[in-house]
Amino acid sequence: MISAFIESFIRMFNWGIITKMYGNSHSSIIGFLSSEWIKKSPDHSVLDGAPSPLVGKGRKGQKNADILLCKGDKPFIVVEVETLVTKYFEKIDSIAAYMENTKDYNGISFGLIVMLNYTNGADKYKHNWQNAKEYAMVKDIPIAFVSIEKRKAELGNTVLDQLKRRNEYYPWETSSIDYWIWGSDRKVVSGILWTNKR
Repeated sequence: MISAFIESFIRMFNWGIITKMYGNSHSSIIGFLSSEWIKKSPDHSVLDGAPSPLVGKGRKGQKNADILLCKGDKPFIVVEVETLVTKYFEKIDSIAAYMENTKDYNGISFGLIVMLNYTNGADKYKHNWQNAKEYAMVKDIPIAFVSIEKRKAELGNTVLDQLKRRNEYYPWETSSIDYWIWGSDRKVVSGILWTNKR
């Protein structure tokens, strides 16, 4: 799938909704993508917990994507949501495996990785998507990255603020949402989906 089409797909989601999701947000983002996709057409569906593309190899080495966004009777987009930068390459490999298995996953047009980056958090959360971009280009598969950057929120004394303080992922708030795309036409497209940078 060419970069311009992938970009139009990415831009049709209402990404601003994510700014109201606090804490880890992994499951919330999967729910957001699923409901947004289903609302777009009666022909759309979601397979939550996509079966591994490595069929017949037992459990060893199996990877399961978070969701498949489906169109009609075929999978259309394979989606991974990831918070740890150390797993970006692994997620790109996972998406590549789905795209290479055209027998079981005929119809997949591209992969989507949604990355949550905590800009002033621990090193394991620090953004390294330049390395991920280069790796995706070497893999040469149509893929989109959506980077959700978060920062520590300034909290007051409300009931909700007190609960946010107790969340193990701390009270993070979204500061920006950007995207980067590598299409089958080998063109890079990037842009901003939402920003509130200070």
